[in-house]
Amino acid sequence: MKDSKAYKWFARNNIGFKLLALLLALMLWYYVAGQRDPIIKRDFTLTVEPRGLSSECVLASPLPEVRVTARGMRSIMQDIKEDDICVYVEFPDQEVGVKVLPVQVEFPFGVQVVNISPQRVKIDLDVMAEKQVPVRVLVRGETATGFTYRSPTANPEQVTVKGPSRLLHEILDVQAVLEIKGARNNISQQVKVQLAKNYGDQVIVQPGSVQVQLPVVTSGPVKTVALTPVLQGEVAEGFVVKSQSVEPRSLQVTGPAEVMANLREIQTKPIDISGAKANITKDVDVALSAGVISLGQTKVKVTIVIEPVIEPVEEEQLPSE
Repeated sequence: MKDSKAYKWFARNNIGFKLLALLLALMLWYYVAGQRDPIIKRDFTLTVEPRGLSSECVLASPLPEVRVTARGMRSIMQDIKEDDICVYVEFPDQEVGVKVLPVQVEFPFGVQVVNISPQRVKIDLDVMAEKQVPVRVLVRGETATGFTYRSPTANPEQVTVKGPSRLLHEILDVQAVLEIKGARNNISQQVKVQLAKNYGDQVIVQPGSVQVQLPVVTSGPVKTVALTPVLQGEVAEGFVVKSQSVEPRSLQVTGPAEVMANLREIQTKPIDISGAKANITKDVDVALSAGVISLGQTKVKVTIVIEPVIEPVEEEQLPSE
């Protein structure tokens, strides 16, 4: 074989040494490149996504998270984001029930998956269903003193819930929570509906809100009572109170029946006219007895007309004849 032309050519051109030098150069390059851009590992925690699921089927429980360990050159790995990775399970069929499927991962080029934990996940598959359920209005808070509310209503009275059939069996109604704080008048408000239990994104409610009407009424009888201003002190010497008036002249009030039966008038808080020489106009609080509640304003405008005293002129007596 040593006498063959190929061997002589191989020996004459030092092909063996050249191949060895090339191999050493490659090893040296790989070592240097590894020092500059070493291989590193990174862990990612990602939620499994479904693939191949028909629109007629739905997951009865949310898919779990898995921990994925990957490796690659540092220059590549440091730029990898969670959005660049896809962790999924493939549905080969649409059979309803519980099944265990392998977790699959898609990574960008240059990245190698080292480990997936867990490697298989339990999937609970159900059929998509829908049904109509009533809206139950819950009132929270208190009306103003002297007021109460009657039964609330919702429009529409029913909504549609969609989701896994086994979850829909648990849902008997949806709730619309209306918050009231010192209400004195009827309430009409758009309120978001909610389920008694948190099903996440698995159950959809349509529509998502309803119009709630809440009648607010007085808790006792209503009575219209005259207003009377109360004056305190004396005007300046030589002046007199010509007239006094209050606006409005009467006030609607409510309260316990026994209090309302004996109520004849409502007075203002005292208005000091001491030393006054001119008209007085001012806003004054009304003085409400215990248990009496104003259904309107609690301040009224009082006008007091003050004028000088006019002395009578004495007639001059004529001398007698």
